Amino acid sequence: MVNFDISNIRRMTKMFERTADFDSSFTFYYDETNNIRKFYVRELDFNASFNSNFVLGGLVHEGSQPDIKPLFDRLNLQKNIKEAKFKHIAKGEFLDCLKSEKLNVFLKYLLSDNDLYIHYSSLNILYWSIVDIVDSAIAVSSEVTKQFGLYFQNYLKNDLYKLAKLEIDSFQELFYNLNYPNIKKESVSEFIEELISIFDEYIDTQEFHFGLESIRQILKEANKKDSLPFIMDEKDSYLIKDFLQFYLRPIYLFNNSNHIFDNEDTISKIITSYKINDDGKEIKNYSFVNSQSNLFVQASDVFVGLMGKFTNYINTNSRDKIISDFDSLSEKQLNNIDSFINLILKSNNKNTGFLHQIDAYEEQTKIHLIPEIRRNQA
Repeated sequence: MVNFDISNIRRMTKMFERTADFDSSFTFYYDETNNIRKFYVRELDFNASFNSNFVLGGLVHEGSQPDIKPLFDRLNLQKNIKEAKFKHIAKGEFLDCLKSEKLNVFLKYLLSDNDLYIHYSSLNILYWSIVDIVDSAIAVSSEVTKQFGLYFQNYLKNDLYKLAKLEIDSFQELFYNLNYPNIKKESVSEFIEELISIFDEYIDTQEFHFGLESIRQILKEANKKDSLPFIMDEKDSYLIKDFLQFYLRPIYLFNNSNHIFDNEDTISKIITSYKINDDGKEIKNYSFVNSQSNLFVQASDVFVGLMGKFTNYINTNSRDKIISDFDSLSEKQLNNIDSFINLILKSNNKNTGFLHQIDAYEEQTKIHLIPEIRRNQA
């Protein structure tokens, strides 16, 4: 059992996310998609695809539990289906899923019910795997660099992420050869020099110059100190060891709420291995249920399944391709994307704390592009 005191981290999160309501009592239901368990580099590749975000989330309501049986009645699923899942509602890639009439029923129902909202944590796996490079370099850089602020740091992380997508084979080879994220002190210089060499083709372009040049300069400072603190003393080649913190985060932030998870052994072992304390008071505000007997968990599977497809679409398509795609969508597809975006907006308006995203600016701007496209099409 690991004792985990969350009072300070909860206090800090509330300070940074002032518009979020973490203190009211809600009931959260959870499912997940793209849980690859671990993410590590092998000799020739990675152990899993990083094109889809890890998404943990589902339905949430305040007060007494609404009745969602009418939703499942309207879905008119085959009688031999014991447990509704996303695959029973829609199939294929994201744009194909938008053709589904059942998905239209599902989204419209959640939109029309004033007591139901969605919540999620969405994690870009590749972005999360490389941001410690920038954080490490800044940690040992000059005080002036440290004072440039969060936007500057995220700008640099975004450019490094974009470069990693373009040069993923070079990053993979470098990571494998030097056991990233466990860079040995004697290998810090080699890691920095090899990483900077990947910049060469891009650093003089308008798109990349400021970001990559800034990263290069702070890496040179780190090189003088033989230190990249957040990518040393870790486990060889394991970029992500687990997703534990994303399960714990809503439990301790929404400590007055109830959190209901699918009764899956891996998840229950992760969560129950921690004794969560808030200023000395133990928090045990979660439970596990059999999803076959819980319609809210089944509905959560449908939502996070769609969210996972959406992140794959965003991460693997350019802005121009997205704009082109939306010019050729059918009325049903447009109705579904509108309902999907409006459901997210409805939930964000209820409580900004319901939505948690760790992603590059590159992908966030493409997400924000979609409502803009729809406004221009109206």
